[in-house]
Amino acid sequence: MHIVVCINRIPDPEAPPKQFRLDEASNRPVLDRMSWVIGPFDENALETALKLKDSAGARITALTVGPASNQEALRRALALRCDAAVHVNEDRALGLDSAGVARTLAAAIRKLGEVDLILCGRQVGDWDGGQAGQLLAEELSFAYVHLLRQIDSNGGPTLRINTEVPTGFALVEAQLPIVAAVTNASTNQLRIPKVKDVMAARRATISAWTAADLGLDMAELLGSGVTVAVRRLFIPDTGVQVEMIRGENDEEVAEKLARRILDLKVL
Repeated sequence: MHIVVCINRIPDPEAPPKQFRLDEASNRPVLDRMSWVIGPFDENALETALKLKDSAGARITALTVGPASNQEALRRALALRCDAAVHVNEDRALGLDSAGVARTLAAAIRKLGEVDLILCGRQVGDWDGGQAGQLLAEELSFAYVHLLRQIDSNGGPTLRINTEVPTGFALVEAQLPIVAAVTNASTNQLRIPKVKDVMAARRATISAWTAADLGLDMAELLGSGVTVAVRRLFIPDTGVQVEMIRGENDEEVAEKLARRILDLKVL
C-alpha cells in the first residue's frame, strides 16, 4: 500500500501572542519572528499513516506545497520513518486558496504514480479552512472519508475506518483509492522520533518539484483560479477590562464579586 500524507508548516499555535503581528496592508501575517511546526491535524494524519506502516507494511510519502522552509516539516516526517518526501517548492503557494492547494497536491500525486491512500488533517492549523481534503478527492475522483479516527487494513483493497459523526462514531468500509481527513483523536497523537532517525533525516534526499514540473501555471492559479479572497485581516479590539476584587477573606471577596456582577448586569 502506498500512502501519501499531506503536511504543512504553520506558525506555532502555542507561541506567545507577542510573536504574532499583522501587515494589514497586505492582509498577511508578519512571519519573520514566528516559530514554526507541522500543523497539529497534519501530525494526526502522519501518525495514522505510521500506524498503518507498522501493522500492514505500508510505504509512506510525505508531501508539502510551499516555500523552501517547508522542507523542515518533511525532515521531521522522514525522522519518523516516512519512506520518501516530496516538496512542491513554490513561494507563491502561500497565496493559494483551498481549491488551488488541492489542485497542486493532486498534480503532485498524479506525478508520484500509483497511490492507494491519501491522508490529510481535518483542517489546516492556521486558516482552519477544512476544505482541502474534500477538494483533493474531487480533483482525483477518489472516494472521500471525513473525520477518520482509526483505520485498519487486512492487506486487501478495502479498509475499515472508524469515523466521527454528529451522534458519536461510525464504522465504515471503503475501497481504495481513498482520501481521508484525520481528526485529533487521542490515539492519533504523533510519536517522538529517535535521535538516530533525526540525524539520518538531515542527510536524506527530498524530491523538489515546481508548479511547472507538474504542468501547472501558478500565475493562473493565483489569478482566475482563486475563488476565495481575504478582504481584511486584523486583530480585533475586544475592549476587555480586568478588575481585581480584594477582601479580608473569601466571604468578603465573594460578596464583593456578587455585587459587582449585579452592577454590571444593570449597566
